[in-house]
Amino acid sequence: MMLPYTSAIPAIVIPIGGIFGALTFTPDGMGVFLAIIATVIGSLAVIFSVNYMDGNKQLGRYYELVLLFIGAMAGLALTGSLLFLFLFWEITAFCSFALIAFDNDDPKAVAGGHQGVGHYLARRGRLAHRALVIYANLGSYQIADFLRRAEEMPQDALAFVAFGFLIAAAAKSAQFPFQTWLPDAMEAPTPVSALIHAATMVNAGVYLLARFYPAFEGVPGWTTAVVIVGLLSALLAGFMAVVATDLKRALAYST
Repeated sequence: MMLPYTSAIPAIVIPIGGIFGALTFTPDGMGVFLAIIATVIGSLAVIFSVNYMDGNKQLGRYYELVLLFIGAMAGLALTGSLLFLFLFWEITAFCSFALIAFDNDDPKAVAGGHQGVGHYLARRGRLAHRALVIYANLGSYQIADFLRRAEEMPQDALAFVAFGFLIAAAAKSAQFPFQTWLPDAMEAPTPVSALIHAATMVNAGVYLLARFYPAFEGVPGWTTAVVIVGLLSALLAGFMAVVATDLKRALAYST
């Protein structure tokens, strides 16, 4: 396992230059843990898909999207750059919506994909805007630099970033008030539902808040907002799961 070999020092640094800085991958404990979840569950989903998807005429597209998603989730977890965190974040969203509508002759699947795209367009660029605010104030996209120097940012700018990250996390993890897209996402093939919409991508929002909690915990009202979003999401999902008549939708509410 990778966990005994975690480190806060970047293992890979790819200089890109200009305003893009460097693409870094840092195998710290939190990132490695999420990467292990994504790759192990992803491997199981791929193995299960061999029989489940047997006979489908579009297997090439299916496996391309699943493997791209697994790689993007690992990149999201391990990258040390805010800019590339946003890039991997968007790739996982693209794969999710493409796989929801994978059965393109099924109206429900297509409608679920359209709803997912609608949510994507509504929140498009939210992380990118916040990354630019951080860069404008600190001159770096590196997550480690931001966590170390967050107190140097003006309070209004830090609050703007903090609540923007909370909204992005709530949308990604189908938390209140963005919880409606996840049940419709279960129109995707079952291995996709297990991999993306019940085990990995929906954890990305939680990961985002946990990763940046040291920088945001001092922002007035931020931790209270996180608790309120969590409580409302749990209560609403619990009530909706009780009355759900479709097993996959009940699992979506449980997620």
